[in-house]
Amino acid sequence: MGVNSGLRQALVLVLCWVLPVAVRFILTAPGREIWIICVIPAALCTLNWGIKGGVFATLLTTMVIGMVSIFKGPGELWAAASVATVSLAVGVLLAHVRHKEIQLRDNINDLQRLVTTDPLTGVFNRRYLFDRLTAEVARAKRNGTPVSVIMLDIDGFKKYNDKHGHLTGDVLLQSIAQTIKVALRQEDVVVRYGGDEFAIILTGADSRSARITAERLRSSVKAIGMSISLGVVTYPKDAVVAEELLKRADYFLLAAKASGKNRVYALEI
Repeated sequence: MGVNSGLRQALVLVLCWVLPVAVRFILTAPGREIWIICVIPAALCTLNWGIKGGVFATLLTTMVIGMVSIFKGPGELWAAASVATVSLAVGVLLAHVRHKEIQLRDNINDLQRLVTTDPLTGVFNRRYLFDRLTAEVARAKRNGTPVSVIMLDIDGFKKYNDKHGHLTGDVLLQSIAQTIKVALRQEDVVVRYGGDEFAIILTGADSRSARITAERLRSSVKAIGMSISLGVVTYPKDAVVAEELLKRADYFLLAAKASGKNRVYALEI
């Protein structure tokens, strides 16, 4: 909640308690219906602080009406009972609706994660890659900044699978995915492109820093007993659209493989 919004809501709360009191003391004729305005604080407090906020607002309203009854007579107590009942009902209803909205939002977020996350490694999947890279390239174009892509795969992964079995190979993929994530910045995006191949989006990284990052990844994976080959491309030096960046990164990865594996391939800086 912003500061201005909070001040406006605080003013509404004060008015909803002060205005009925002022009206009751100004009017000589019965006008207890004015207390219905005090249902508003229960609604606002419930929306901001849940059912506890609604109960607090209801109790405060009851106290205000009770104090007025000292001067205006016991008839105000009936208004206190009525408004308290309505306020609690409104508070409970709004708290229930808010709870359902939070549940729905959480469910939607969970579904989005399922759709965009690789279930084995926990990183993003190929479905997510193209949309995210397209958005990053568009942002880089607007801001005049670079964005780089690294494509990598595990050297000798098929032989590793054949020797140790697919379950052990899955554990290796999980380990390498986590190793990659630890070696990157929080804002970088790791994607399982397919099989043992991963793609990485380096936001704001020029070709030099991307190549340094690629070498760091290679060293990190080597430290756990495996080697990887990597291809590195940068917008706008190597390509200006997302699809072309991916194609060229994949081509550079093949070039790294052909050059002897366990190396980074990129155009000279």
